[in-house]
Amino acid sequence: MNPFIRILCLMVLAALLPGLSLSAVSVLAWLLLGLYAWLAGDQFQRLLRGLLRLRWLFLAIFVLYLGFTPGDPVVAQLPGLSREGMFEGARRSLILLDLLTAVYLLLVSTPIPALVQGINRGLWPLRAIGLDPAAFSLRLALALDQVGGMQARISELRNAKGSLLDAAAELIRGLEAHPESMPAAVSPAMLGPGPAPRYWEWLLPVALGSVLWWSPV
Repeated sequence: MNPFIRILCLMVLAALLPGLSLSAVSVLAWLLLGLYAWLAGDQFQRLLRGLLRLRWLFLAIFVLYLGFTPGDPVVAQLPGLSREGMFEGARRSLILLDLLTAVYLLLVSTPIPALVQGINRGLWPLRAIGLDPAAFSLRLALALDQVGGMQARISELRNAKGSLLDAAAELIRGLEAHPESMPAAVSPAMLGPGPAPRYWEWLLPVALGSVLWWSPV
């Protein structure tokens, strides 16, 4: 699938997710998690770590809706905690989980060069108003390339040092001593818009949007 179409499908999903029902976002969560587990293989821990980093945000969303949504109390002894708030908090939390899983799914299934080309194609019409998508693509490619390399090196150093702070300090000392070791591999092909989507690929975001739009609320 053309990388721009993948990005467009993610944008359609993000736009329509808030309007889905609790049952719909629950089914979608299982589908996305299953697809990610199938494609990621032994990299599934990356998604789990990403979800773990947001655990307090998930908890805050659930508690806020549970305690501040009017409705029937979950139990009579706690009138401030409504059943409607519990369901809405769960729905909002699942929306965030769906969106995060979809982003990880895009990253695990799309190489960085293809991802940059897809973003570049989406921004290509901005040349008409004088903006340069290639300059943005260059910065994005460098950032994505370095993030992946730095994460891998931090993990290796953390396993050796046992502490995240010690690992970060060791990494900084290494970069200061050997700045040429910083990853910055960018292909010139990444700076162009890449191949155009095939005509039938445009039907995919339309089909996804139609399914989500007409799903039960």
